[in-house]
Amino acid sequence: MRGQMQYKRSFALLVSGIFAINVLELATIFILFRHFETLGGWRVGEIAFLYGLSSISFSIAKIFSGGLDGFQVQISRGEFDRVLTRPVSPFVQVLCADVKLHQVGRLLQGIMAFGIALTLTDVHWSTGRLLYLPVAIVSAAAVFLALFSFEATMCFWTTEATESVNAFTYGGTTLAQYPLQIFDGWLRRLFLWIVPLGFTIFLPALYLLDKPDPLGMPGFSRFVAPVVAILFCAVAGFFWGVGVRRYRSTGS
Repeated sequence: MRGQMQYKRSFALLVSGIFAINVLELATIFILFRHFETLGGWRVGEIAFLYGLSSISFSIAKIFSGGLDGFQVQISRGEFDRVLTRPVSPFVQVLCADVKLHQVGRLLQGIMAFGIALTLTDVHWSTGRLLYLPVAIVSAAAVFLALFSFEATMCFWTTEATESVNAFTYGGTTLAQYPLQIFDGWLRRLFLWIVPLGFTIFLPALYLLDKPDPLGMPGFSRFVAPVVAILFCAVAGFFWGVGVRRYRSTGS
């Protein structure tokens, strides 16, 4: 992190660029709502609320996923051998190999979007909602981080990280910015039961905004975000372990 801050102007420009690009994404939502008042029964402020939750969670995961993003380099160069000789968890070492501090630009944009949403939506904040908001954000960030872990784990078999996982990381954060009921049934089931972003973003948002559930899920499903995140991370950890045991170095 200290190294990234050595070139302060370059760092500031990078943060500003990421912030500006994501502001354009938010602007797209407001442009869409110039033509209609609601989307799946959600008004623009409520969509911005969803967008803010998704963006904040994803940016937190991106900040700490730098080592996972660069894992293919460790594999191709045989540097993972050195990791395995140290008396520290290989996953912790890979995770801490890099921190994408410039993703703070995305985080600031997500916070801005959330602030705009609060000015457009009357949220009745109770003690429970105030306490559950950070729980939901951390849970969603953990799910995104687990997805990046899945992408890194595939390098044990493919050497190069596969772009197919991006459909669930970048695609997932885009999908989570909109009400889940507007998508086809198969897509809703995918992002509820396979990639549980629906449990960590959409359903908690229903509770925070005090909105009825259009999916007909049990009432307690709005509060299972941390449990779902832990289970999903456990599955990601299991597959990481399988990959580590399968690893046979570069052969050179």
